[in-house]
Amino acid sequence: MKKSLCVSLIVILLVSVIAVGCIVGNGQLAYAADANTYLDIDVDGVTYRLFTKTANNTPVGVYLYEDRLFGASEIPVTVEIYSTPDTVIDFSIGSTALTTAQLAVRNKLVDLFSDAIRLFSKINALASTALNTSEVVAYNNASKGTRLQITCETYEMLLLAQQMYEITGGAFNPAVYRLVDLWGFSSRIYSKGNFGLDYDREVTAQEFWRDGYPLPETKYIDAFSDPEFTDFSKSAVVLEELDGQYFVTKNVAAAVVDNKAYEQWIDLGGIAKGYAVDKARELIAGWGIDRFFVDAGSSSKAFGWEYDGGLNTMGIQDASSFFSVLLSVDIGKTSVSTSGQYVRKYTVDGVEYAHILDGVTGAPAQTGIKAVTVIAPQGDNEYWAAKGDCLTTALTVMGRDKIVDFVNGYLKDNNIKIVVQYETLKGAKQIISNYSKDEVTLSDSGKGYAWALNLGDDGLFYYDANAEFNNPTNTYNVILIVLGCILGAGAVALVVYHFVRGRKTTSQNVQNAKKDKPFKVLDVMVYICVVLVILVLFYVFIFDTDNTQLQVVNVVDIETGETLFIYNVTRNEYMINSDSINHWDIAVSDIQDGIEITFTREIQGEQRKNIVHVSRGRNPSVVMHDSVCGRSKDCVRNFTAVSRSGGTIVCSPNRLKITT
Repeated sequence: MKKSLCVSLIVILLVSVIAVGCIVGNGQLAYAADANTYLDIDVDGVTYRLFTKTANNTPVGVYLYEDRLFGASEIPVTVEIYSTPDTVIDFSIGSTALTTAQLAVRNKLVDLFSDAIRLFSKINALASTALNTSEVVAYNNASKGTRLQITCETYEMLLLAQQMYEITGGAFNPAVYRLVDLWGFSSRIYSKGNFGLDYDREVTAQEFWRDGYPLPETKYIDAFSDPEFTDFSKSAVVLEELDGQYFVTKNVAAAVVDNKAYEQWIDLGGIAKGYAVDKARELIAGWGIDRFFVDAGSSSKAFGWEYDGGLNTMGIQDASSFFSVLLSVDIGKTSVSTSGQYVRKYTVDGVEYAHILDGVTGAPAQTGIKAVTVIAPQGDNEYWAAKGDCLTTALTVMGRDKIVDFVNGYLKDNNIKIVVQYETLKGAKQIISNYSKDEVTLSDSGKGYAWALNLGDDGLFYYDANAEFNNPTNTYNVILIVLGCILGAGAVALVVYHFVRGRKTTSQNVQNAKKDKPFKVLDVMVYICVVLVILVLFYVFIFDTDNTQLQVVNVVDIETGETLFIYNVTRNEYMINSDSINHWDIAVSDIQDGIEITFTREIQGEQRKNIVHVSRGRNPSVVMHDSVCGRSKDCVRNFTAVSRSGGTIVCSPNRLKITT
């Protein structure tokens, strides 16, 4: 047995090494560039590389993948051009044996990609907040009354941004950039870790990722969220076009904190990528090509027809699982924008703060919107990738109810589709979309979301407040645990059987040992079962720990079954039922490490009271802090603090129950 085990382990090790070698080798082969498959081109003194796009080992197009075009942000840009009847790409881009017709097509492609590279580089140079030479930085450094001459591109971006500011009621607002910077989501802080302003809280990179960015002082939040300071209307940011020249005038006074002035800052990052994609789409269409794909940072895309002339299939990422697709949908020539609260974020005292700011509250949006995807039809002289970028930000700030209104208004009028991933206060995952279920293909991950938007007979969409949440992760875990138990029982049975069968006399064992095969099938089966059991249990109890930490606190009236209070710890957001049947009075107050909720009602002529304390630290918890319940305080004495989901605290005399 020992000899067999040693040999088996050696074989497993060798197989693992060979497998890893094959995987690495295959990866190198898959990405190795044959000299014929790529072509280096020079654009204004910088070398870029074009690659051959293949399908079924046949050339079908050419593509560029480059992360230097939005240099400060290192946002990858992809431009793919596919073969069309008028522009046939039936060759490898780097081939030295081309026909005259093929050479003409390659020269055309080189010119087209060179123009696209210049286009992206120019827009980045104009809109970047990290380049001191950009026109946006020039505006940010200017004081009230300054009039600046700008390029046509900057003028168009500002004009589009101003239009979307008005359409969304200020939910999209480039002028909240001081708040973005204050909360640590500007590239200056988030990516570069550069400090130096009075409101900065200097931390190391390790402290930032471990503990988050220390929250800003209220005086700065108030000053930078003042409506006059964040005004981006036509009267605040004055745009002019005169005889082919373009100008912008800053008409906003600086905010003053502790006798120090802070000029209004704007950021076009929420529109620049989409605008660049739109301009690239125009460029490609100008060359007579309708089969293409353009992508800037995976958040702004423009689709032409697929390489075979058909529809594209687009997958939308699950915001709660980075490597999972939520759903897929077939699309034609469309512009797509996506924004997710899972991209730039940090956690302080158990509360998650993400990069999209609400100019009204002066803080990161806490609406439960985790990700928004906007799919808009393309049209002549319409910058829908840019507008889509604005909409994804705006819808995140708006929240659920305003999104429904927007679906029945602006989105309906412009034939725009959306897919919104929403998390309720109770932690339920929902999809809010004006697609019908028949138009999309849900993944296994997506099937865990409730479809919460329904089309009424009047042609309007309505939010389904009763949409239930199905948690496939928990079901999956149960299956894994059951499977682990079965495998474990099987392994034990095999071991016992092997032991009983192997009980022979010493002489027989000695004789058999001479004939013993070092590698027995039964041994291998035992080892495989044991390994599978270990892997399953390791996954369930080590890796799959979602939803174990306390995230939501519910307080229920046991007598009526009503939910009296819901508190989402992660979002630091609560909802009070002020119309309860038993007339509970509910008061919430902030305390040093969380919130305190006081529940008061009259029972049999006596005033009863329960005080609940919820902490929001790195390990949030809920505890019944005090109680006036007539006969006892069992809920205080017998229930310790609950710090995990699935916990319960009950005050029977007051008919009050807390669940997590």
